[in-house]
Amino acid sequence: MSHFICDTCKKDILPVDGILSWTREDHKLGNFKLTHKNSVETNCEPADSNRYRELYTLTLATGFMEFISYLLERWEDGFTLTNPKSLRNVMRQLNLHIHEKLLVMVED
Repeated sequence: MSHFICDTCKKDILPVDGILSWTREDHKLGNFKLTHKNSVETNCEPADSNRYRELYTLTLATGFMEFISYLLERWEDGFTLTNPKSLRNVMRQLNLHIHEKLLVMVED
């Protein structure tokens, strides 16, 4: 099964230990990052992020689609991306995970 890589420390993240964070200001979205949640062992979450979702919810088809809907609604409201590459990197990891999960379901 696919795994997630922390944008801060570059180590593997288990879905229960991860978070997707980003900034939302002045009709702009940016700095999307998959990181470990801050804890005693890790301090990976970006301090400047003001929005987040728990990674484990995004690994579910419903959570993934809710996030896509969130993005589409923001774009409909006129929001722009300040760093499209950061969103592309996050979506690449999420898409791979969802794709592999669906393949496993179909094989069963």
